[in-house]
Amino acid sequence: MNRTVRYAVGVAVGLAVPAAVAAAAPTSRVPILLVAIAQVYAVGTAIALRFPDRLRRTDAPNWTSGAFAGVLTFGTTALLQGVDAGPTLAATVLGWGLAGFGFVTGIAYERGESGSQ
Repeated sequence: MNRTVRYAVGVAVGLAVPAAVAAAAPTSRVPILLVAIAQVYAVGTAIALRFPDRLRRTDAPNWTSGAFAGVLTFGTTALLQGVDAGPTLAATVLGWGLAGFGFVTGIAYERGESGSQ
């Protein structure tokens, strides 16, 4: 995907996700979480779009994506249940984004180490 398009999509996602969180939880008193969500989702999306073949493998079982999805589901559920009253949605969305960001940057790191960029 073209670099400009990749970055534009990343910025769009980085603006849309915190806007949706702010609309769904208007009583959120922690705007720093919204800024963090925007940052994580914008950069994570741009990186994920850089390596789409690693996220959607069809030549072999993709156990890493399966493991990621399972752990992410459990972690999101735990955050929803375990955070005190207040900005639960924002904290959960940020946690989910950080997990996704870690996953895609791991893919980028692995691709960089193997020299197949």
